[in-house]
Amino acid sequence: MIFITLLIELNMDNENSGCVNCILKSNVICVLNTSELDILEDGCLRTNFKKGETIFKEGTPSESIVYIREGFVKLIKKGISGKDFILSISKKGAFIGIQNLNGKRRENYYSAVAVTDSSVCFISKIHFENLLKQNGTFAMEVISYIFNDEMNYFERLLNNVQQQLPGRLANALIYFSQKVYNEKKFNLNLTKTELGSLIGTSRESVTRLLKEFHESELIVLDKNVITISNEERLEKLMAKG
Repeated sequence: MIFITLLIELNMDNENSGCVNCILKSNVICVLNTSELDILEDGCLRTNFKKGETIFKEGTPSESIVYIREGFVKLIKKGISGKDFILSISKKGAFIGIQNLNGKRRENYYSAVAVTDSSVCFISKIHFENLLKQNGTFAMEVISYIFNDEMNYFERLLNNVQQQLPGRLANALIYFSQKVYNEKKFNLNLTKTELGSLIGTSRESVTRLLKEFHESELIVLDKNVITISNEERLEKLMAKG
Protein backbone atom coordinates (compact mmCIF):
# COMPACT_ATOMS: atom_id res chain seq x y z
CA MET A 1 0.00 0.00 0.00
CA ILE A 2 1.52 3.31 -1.13
CA PHE A 3 0.25 5.42 1.78
CA ILE A 4 1.28 2.87 4.43
CA THR A 5 4.71 2.43 2.83
CA LEU A 6 5.32 6.18 2.87
CA LEU A 7 4.17 6.36 6.48
CA ILE A 8 6.69 3.72 7.50
CA GLU A 9 9.63 4.97 5.46
CA LEU A 10 9.42 8.74 5.94
CA ASN A 11 9.85 10.84 9.09
CA MET A 12 7.60 13.84 9.56
CA ASP A 13 8.79 17.21 10.82
CA ASN A 14 7.05 17.26 14.22
CA GLU A 15 7.38 21.00 14.58
CA ASN A 16 5.42 21.80 11.41
CA SER A 17 3.40 18.68 10.59
CA GLY A 18 0.41 19.19 12.90
CA CYS A 19 -2.78 20.05 11.01
CA VAL A 20 -4.16 22.14 13.91
CA ASN A 21 -1.17 24.51 13.97
CA CYS A 22 -0.41 24.43 10.24
CA ILE A 23 -0.18 27.93 8.76
CA LEU A 24 -0.71 26.62 5.22
CA LYS A 25 -4.34 25.53 5.58
CA SER A 26 -6.52 25.92 2.49
CA ASN A 27 -9.97 27.54 2.61
CA VAL A 28 -11.43 24.04 2.43
CA ILE A 29 -9.57 22.83 5.52
CA CYS A 30 -10.20 26.03 7.50
CA VAL A 31 -13.84 25.04 8.12
CA LEU A 32 -12.78 22.05 10.23
CA ASN A 33 -12.75 22.36 14.02
CA THR A 34 -9.90 21.21 16.25
CA SER A 35 -11.19 17.67 16.78
CA GLU A 36 -11.77 17.27 13.05
CA LEU A 37 -8.28 18.56 12.29
CA ASP A 38 -6.97 15.91 14.68
CA ILE A 39 -8.79 13.28 12.59
CA LEU A 40 -7.24 14.73 9.44
CA GLU A 41 -3.78 14.73 11.03
CA ASP A 42 -4.17 11.08 12.01
CA GLY A 43 -4.40 10.21 8.32
CA CYS A 44 -1.94 12.79 7.01
CA LEU A 45 1.69 12.42 5.96
CA ARG A 46 3.89 15.30 4.84
CA THR A 47 6.80 14.66 2.50
CA ASN A 48 8.99 16.44 -0.04
CA PHE A 49 9.65 15.80 -3.73
CA LYS A 50 12.49 17.01 -5.91
CA LYS A 51 11.83 18.61 -9.28
CA GLY A 52 10.89 15.90 -11.78
CA GLU A 53 9.90 13.28 -9.19
CA THR A 54 6.57 11.50 -9.58
CA ILE A 55 4.14 12.10 -6.71
CA PHE A 56 1.69 9.49 -7.95
CA LYS A 57 1.26 7.65 -11.25
CA GLU A 58 -1.74 7.18 -13.49
CA GLY A 59 -3.28 3.73 -13.13
CA THR A 60 -1.78 2.97 -9.69
CA PRO A 61 -4.05 2.39 -6.67
CA SER A 62 -5.59 5.61 -5.38
CA GLU A 63 -5.31 5.71 -1.59
CA SER A 64 -4.69 9.40 -0.79
CA ILE A 65 -5.75 12.94 -1.55
CA VAL A 66 -2.68 15.12 -2.05
CA TYR A 67 -2.48 18.70 -0.77
CA ILE A 68 0.29 20.92 -2.15
CA ARG A 69 2.00 22.87 0.64
CA GLU A 70 4.77 24.38 -1.47
CA GLY A 71 5.84 24.22 -5.11
CA PHE A 72 4.24 23.50 -8.47
CA VAL A 73 2.95 20.18 -9.80
CA LYS A 74 1.95 19.19 -13.32
CA LEU A 75 -0.94 16.79 -13.92
CA ILE A 76 -0.37 14.43 -16.85
CA LYS A 77 -2.77 12.13 -18.70
CA LYS A 78 -1.81 9.52 -21.28
CA GLY A 79 -3.53 9.99 -24.65
CA ILE A 80 -4.80 7.24 -26.94
CA SER A 81 -1.45 7.13 -28.74
CA GLY A 82 0.40 6.88 -25.43
CA LYS A 83 1.60 10.48 -25.68
CA ASP A 84 1.59 12.52 -22.46
CA PHE A 85 -0.89 15.41 -22.31
CA ILE A 86 -0.49 18.04 -19.59
CA LEU A 87 -3.90 18.79 -18.09
CA SER A 88 -2.84 21.67 -15.86
CA ILE A 89 -0.29 23.05 -13.43
CA SER A 90 -1.30 23.03 -9.75
CA LYS A 91 0.26 25.23 -7.09
CA LYS A 92 0.41 25.76 -3.32
CA GLY A 93 -3.02 25.35 -1.75
CA ALA A 94 -4.36 22.94 -4.38
CA PHE A 95 -5.74 19.45 -3.83
CA ILE A 96 -4.86 16.83 -6.44
CA GLY A 97 -6.44 13.43 -6.82
CA ILE A 98 -9.63 14.70 -5.22
CA GLN A 99 -11.61 13.37 -8.21
CA ASN A 100 -10.70 9.90 -6.97
CA LEU A 101 -13.17 10.26 -4.11
CA ASN A 102 -15.63 8.59 -6.49
CA GLY A 103 -16.18 5.23 -4.82
CA LYS A 104 -16.15 3.43 -8.18
CA ARG A 105 -12.65 4.70 -9.05
CA ARG A 106 -9.84 2.69 -7.48
CA GLU A 107 -6.96 3.98 -9.60
CA ASN A 108 -5.38 7.38 -10.15
CA TYR A 109 -6.91 9.07 -13.19
CA TYR A 110 -3.71 10.96 -14.03
CA SER A 111 -0.08 11.27 -12.93
CA ALA A 112 1.27 14.09 -10.77
CA VAL A 113 4.89 15.19 -11.20
CA ALA A 114 6.74 17.91 -9.29
CA VAL A 115 7.60 20.81 -11.62
CA THR A 116 9.71 22.40 -8.87
CA ASP A 117 10.92 21.12 -5.51
CA SER A 118 7.64 20.61 -3.70
CA SER A 119 6.20 19.78 -0.28
CA VAL A 120 2.92 17.89 -0.13
CA CYS A 121 0.63 16.19 2.35
CA PHE A 122 -0.79 12.75 1.60
CA ILE A 123 -4.24 12.55 3.22
CA SER A 124 -5.80 9.14 3.64
CA LYS A 125 -8.98 8.87 1.52
CA ILE A 126 -10.71 7.05 4.37
CA HIS A 127 -10.09 9.92 6.81
CA PHE A 128 -11.03 12.50 4.18
CA GLU A 129 -14.28 10.71 3.33
CA ASN A 130 -15.19 10.35 7.02
CA LEU A 131 -14.85 14.13 7.43
CA LEU A 132 -17.08 14.68 4.39
CA LYS A 133 -19.79 12.59 6.07
CA GLN A 134 -19.29 14.29 9.42
CA ASN A 135 -19.11 17.96 8.40
CA GLY A 136 -21.62 19.27 5.85
CA THR A 137 -19.87 22.62 5.48
CA PHE A 138 -16.61 20.83 4.70
CA ALA A 139 -18.42 18.69 2.10
CA MET A 140 -19.85 21.81 0.43
CA GLU A 141 -16.40 23.43 0.34
CA VAL A 142 -14.97 20.32 -1.33
CA ILE A 143 -17.82 20.27 -3.88
CA SER A 144 -17.21 23.96 -4.62
CA TYR A 145 -13.49 23.29 -5.03
CA ILE A 146 -14.11 20.44 -7.48
CA PHE A 147 -16.62 22.57 -9.43
CA ASN A 148 -14.24 25.53 -9.77
CA ASP A 149 -11.35 23.25 -10.71
CA GLU A 150 -13.37 21.53 -13.42
CA MET A 151 -14.76 24.82 -14.79
CA ASN A 152 -11.21 26.16 -15.14
CA TYR A 153 -10.19 22.97 -16.93
CA PHE A 154 -13.22 23.06 -19.26
CA GLU A 155 -12.48 26.69 -20.13
CA ARG A 156 -8.87 25.86 -21.06
CA LEU A 157 -10.03 22.82 -23.07
CA LEU A 158 -12.60 24.90 -24.95
CA ASN A 159 -9.99 27.53 -25.76
CA ASN A 160 -7.63 24.86 -27.09
CA VAL A 161 -10.37 23.56 -29.38
CA GLN A 162 -11.64 26.90 -30.67
CA GLN A 163 -8.51 29.04 -30.81
CA GLN A 164 -5.80 29.18 -33.43
CA LEU A 165 -2.27 28.45 -32.23
CA PRO A 166 -1.28 32.08 -31.40
CA GLY A 167 -4.43 32.46 -29.32
CA ARG A 168 -3.76 29.18 -27.52
CA LEU A 169 -0.22 30.25 -26.63
CA ALA A 170 -1.46 33.67 -25.49
CA ASN A 171 -4.08 31.94 -23.37
CA ALA A 172 -1.44 29.67 -21.81
CA LEU A 173 0.84 32.59 -20.96
CA ILE A 174 -2.04 34.54 -19.37
CA TYR A 175 -2.98 31.37 -17.47
CA PHE A 176 0.55 31.02 -16.10
CA SER A 177 0.78 34.72 -15.24
CA GLN A 178 -2.64 35.12 -13.61
CA LYS A 179 -3.58 31.68 -12.29
CA VAL A 180 -0.35 29.80 -11.62
CA TYR A 181 2.46 32.19 -10.70
CA ASN A 182 0.49 35.40 -10.02
CA GLU A 183 3.36 37.38 -11.52
CA LYS A 184 4.03 39.03 -14.87
CA LYS A 185 7.59 37.72 -14.73
CA PHE A 186 7.94 34.00 -14.09
CA ASN A 187 10.11 30.98 -14.75
CA LEU A 188 8.04 28.78 -17.04
CA ASN A 189 9.39 25.60 -15.38
CA LEU A 190 8.31 23.63 -18.45
CA THR A 191 10.23 22.56 -21.52
CA LYS A 192 9.07 23.74 -24.94
CA THR A 193 7.87 20.17 -25.56
CA GLU A 194 5.77 20.24 -22.37
CA LEU A 195 4.32 23.66 -23.24
CA GLY A 196 3.45 22.22 -26.65
CA SER A 197 1.72 19.32 -24.89
CA LEU A 198 -0.33 21.78 -22.84
CA ILE A 199 -1.63 23.69 -25.87
CA GLY A 200 -1.67 20.85 -28.39
CA THR A 201 1.23 21.58 -30.71
CA SER A 202 4.88 20.74 -31.37
CA ARG A 203 8.03 22.00 -29.68
CA GLU A 204 9.09 23.66 -32.93
CA SER A 205 5.84 25.62 -33.17
CA VAL A 206 6.15 26.77 -29.56
CA THR A 207 9.73 27.92 -30.12
CA ARG A 208 8.76 29.85 -33.25
CA LEU A 209 5.74 31.53 -31.65
CA LEU A 210 7.59 32.52 -28.48
CA LYS A 211 10.21 34.17 -30.68
CA GLU A 212 7.47 36.01 -32.62
CA PHE A 213 5.82 37.15 -29.37
CA HIS A 214 9.20 38.40 -28.16
CA GLU A 215 9.90 40.26 -31.39
CA SER A 216 6.39 41.78 -31.30
CA GLU A 217 7.10 42.99 -27.73
CA LEU A 218 4.20 41.02 -26.26
CA ILE A 219 6.66 39.27 -23.95
CA VAL A 220 10.31 39.38 -23.01
CA LEU A 221 11.90 35.96 -23.36
CA ASP A 222 15.13 35.26 -21.48
CA LYS A 223 15.86 31.54 -21.74
CA ASN A 224 13.05 29.99 -19.67
CA VAL A 225 12.03 33.22 -17.92
CA ILE A 226 9.04 35.01 -19.45
CA THR A 227 7.92 38.56 -18.71
CA ILE A 228 4.50 39.69 -19.89
CA SER A 229 5.33 43.12 -21.31
CA ASN A 230 2.01 43.91 -23.00
CA GLU A 231 -0.78 42.11 -21.19
CA GLU A 232 -3.53 44.06 -22.96
CA ARG A 233 -2.38 43.03 -26.44
CA LEU A 234 -1.84 39.46 -25.27
CA GLU A 235 -5.41 39.31 -23.92
CA LYS A 236 -6.78 40.74 -27.17
CA LEU A 237 -4.90 38.05 -29.10
CA MET A 238 -6.33 35.44 -26.72
CA ALA A 239 -9.89 36.80 -27.16
CA LYS A 240 -9.51 36.94 -30.95
CA GLY A 241 -8.54 33.32 -30.93
